[in-house]
Order: sequence, then structure tokens, then C-alpha cells
Amino acid sequence: MSLTRTQSNTLKRLMDARAAEVLENIKNTLPKPADESTLERTGVSQDEVDDATTNAEEHLAHTMHRHYVGELRMLDAARERVDKGLINSCIDCDNEIGFERLNVQPFAVRCLDCQQLYEKKEKANAR
Repeated sequence: MSLTRTQSNTLKRLMDARAAEVLENIKNTLPKPADESTLERTGVSQDEVDDATTNAEEHLAHTMHRHYVGELRMLDAARERVDKGLINSCIDCDNEIGFERLNVQPFAVRCLDCQQLYEKKEKANAR
């Protein structure tokens, strides 16, 4: 059963709102431009703990940036599926993905049963 026009429009609005949030997060996690060193700014060099903290913060920002870029790609793909009328069709079994699930996870591509099987396989492969 396909989604109603109202349901499709609701999902589009949800995706647009989330995409705006994700774009803001992408901007906030962009690598900071290299500026003058701490020694040049303050006359005091960073110690090993400061260096480690800076490296950890940069690594976290990079990881989050990649996450948000991936989420934006999934949202773009979901918008295309809405336009094609395929948003609520499971990619594995072709059964319906319920509107309730899509309302929570608008870029879901699997019904709950297939998603659980997929996650179980992924967990087994990770071992």
C-alpha cells in the first residue's frame, strides 16, 4: 500500500528539517584551519596532555563529520525514493515499510523484520 500524499509530504518535511540540522552539524565539524601555534599565540608550548587532547578532539570532530555526511546522503536518497513512490518499499523483501517506522527513521530502507535480520548478519560478520 502506498503512502498518502499527506504522509509523503510529512516525510518530506521531516527529511528537510533533519537535513537542515545535519548541514549545520557538518559546518560545525569541519576541520579548523591551521592557525598560529599555541607557542606563537601565548609564548607557552602545549605539553603532551594538551597535544593528546587536541588530537582526540580533532579525531572526534572528523568522525562526527563523516557520520553527518553519510546521514545527509541517506536523506537525499530517501527524498528520491519519496519522489519515485518507493519510500515505503523494503529493499530486501519488497514488503511495506510502515509509515510509523518512516516517521521515526525517514531514511529507513528495510521493514523491521528485514532490518533485524540485517543487523543480526552484520553482528555475526563482525565477529
